[in-house]
Amino acid sequence: MEWFKKYQYLLLSGLAGAILACFILSYGFFKTLFVLICATLGVGIGYYIQQKQLFK
Repeated sequence: MEWFKKYQYLLLSGLAGAILACFILSYGFFKTLFVLICATLGVGIGYYIQQKQLFK
């Protein structure tokens, strides 16, 4: 388990890259780009809501 802690960012980024490549091959570049933009917007909105504590 210590090797995972040592290389966790390398492993996770490699896994994310592989998943991204599968999406591009399956759905096409622009559909994948649209999904990534929507996910980024969702993370930004979630971060904003968390910082402003709108639902507490």
